[in-house]
Formats: sequence, structure tokens, C-alpha cells
Amino acid sequence: MPYMVFGLPTHILLIHLAVVGIPTSCLCVIAIAARPKWRQRHGIKVAVFAVVMVPVTYATQLAGEQLFNHDTGVQELAQHHKDLGENMVWFMLAVAVLAILLVLADKGGYADNHTAMVVLASLSIAASIVCIYWVIQVGDSGARAVWGFMSSTG
Repeated sequence: MPYMVFGLPTHILLIHLAVVGIPTSCLCVIAIAARPKWRQRHGIKVAVFAVVMVPVTYATQLAGEQLFNHDTGVQELAQHHKDLGENMVWFMLAVAVLAILLVLADKGGYADNHTAMVVLASLSIAASIVCIYWVIQVGDSGARAVWGFMSSTG
């Protein structure tokens, strides 16, 4: 992956996609988990969206590691952000897997098994909420690292 694109670090460009895409996909998973009719109508699209966000999240992490290793001036401030960001892909992966399982269970005839669907929907909602919380934590720590670096150098 190139370190710079259009004169900007790749991480800076990818982070905008992740910051919008991760919470949006999680909210969509919550919607199809809570509303069976929406799951039947939009479940596959939502599951695909969640799956697509996994490599986007991973690419953002890789680009962030490149930035961290390239710019030694921010390493002390960005260490917490890096530590949090390394786990983000696992949260997004959990949401994607649960979205797939939710859609497969619905399409596979388990929709009539109320207990199984409630458990699966609850897990999907919980994972999505945790993922949204985590992306907020990662983003906040990144903003603090950048703005802390800017105020310490300026």
C-alpha cells in the first residue's frame, strides 16, 4: 500500500471511509436485527456492506501503522491510538460474521425459531453497539494524538 496518495498519507484518506462506513454498517445491522421485514428485504445488502468494511478497516489499520512508523514525532502521542486501532478490525469482523449468520438463519428457515432468532439478533445488536463504541474510542484517541502533536509543535 502506498504511504502517500495525492500528497496525503493514505491513512488520512482511508480513515474518513472507516469513520463513516463502520458506524453506518453497524446501524444497518442493528436495523435488520430489530426488524425482520427489513432483514428479508435488505439483509443481503447489509451483510455485504459489513463484509466490505472488514478489509477497509484492515487497510486503514495498515496505513495507520505506516504513518506511525514513518513519522517518529507523533509516536509517543499516537501509541494509545495505535493500540486501540489494532483491535478495530476484530470488532468489525464480529459484526460482519453476525450479519451473515443473521441473514443465513433468516433465509435458511430459522425465522420460525423465535428463540434462535432473538439470540442471534441480540448478539448482532450487541456487537454492533460495541463496534460503534470502539470506533468512537479509536477516533477520539487519534484526534487527541493529532491535535496534541499540533499544539506541542505549534
